[in-house]
Amino acid sequence: MEYFVNNFQVFMLMFARLLGLFMITPVFSSESIPVTLRMILSFLITIILFPVSSVFLPKVPPDMVTYGLLVLSEMMIGLLIGFMVTIFFAAFQMAGDFFNVQLGFAYTEVLDPMTQVSLPVISSLKNLMAILVFLSMGAHRMMIKSLAFSFEKIRILSFTPETNQGIYKAIEGAIGAMFVVAFKISLPVLGILFLVTIAEALMGKAAPQLNILQLSFPIKVLIGLIVLISITSFIVAQMESAFMVSFDKIDELYKGWPN
Repeated sequence: MEYFVNNFQVFMLMFARLLGLFMITPVFSSESIPVTLRMILSFLITIILFPVSSVFLPKVPPDMVTYGLLVLSEMMIGLLIGFMVTIFFAAFQMAGDFFNVQLGFAYTEVLDPMTQVSLPVISSLKNLMAILVFLSMGAHRMMIKSLAFSFEKIRILSFTPETNQGIYKAIEGAIGAMFVVAFKISLPVLGILFLVTIAEALMGKAAPQLNILQLSFPIKVLIGLIVLISITSFIVAQMESAFMVSFDKIDELYKGWPN
């Protein structure tokens, strides 16, 4: 206990980085988790990491203004790492937006419990699936492990040309991977619905007396839901792969940071 008391200022630097991570990372940043609980969780994890990672932190400055800026920089580092994971959760919502219109669910929105934003039903469903996959594969533990490694690689926030290039490259790669993941998840449904649209057009030409427009909506809803159910395992596998890619992008961020 005496060690923690004598190094309390260094302890608060670690605490600020962990708190920044939990304030933006999906699941932990949900409105259903109070800020007090996030602070307690950050405090407990800091206690665990402090004996090992405290040696990598910068020296405590003598004046309070510089120390306050150092605390803010540590919090920004945590926010940056959490943002890299948040990008891939946005990919799952985007995948649902790709075929919401074709399924006819674009006008039905529900409140997403995590982001507190109204989203179409399919996007909210994808988001909830992503949360379950995130927790079931232990990605939350991998995220904390990655942040513990960040104390060794990112000792202080500095916006040098080398650092900026590394940050831009990592974020650019994460955003590019986000679109690829969203397209992979939505491709089976989009492909089947495209074939259904072609079949409806051919039926309309072959039998003009049929009211294809009236039959189109329930047929697309039924086929779309059947396809979604049948490719659930594929979607889960893509989500697991996306989370692994997110941690790879965080590693690229560390590599681009000057020692």
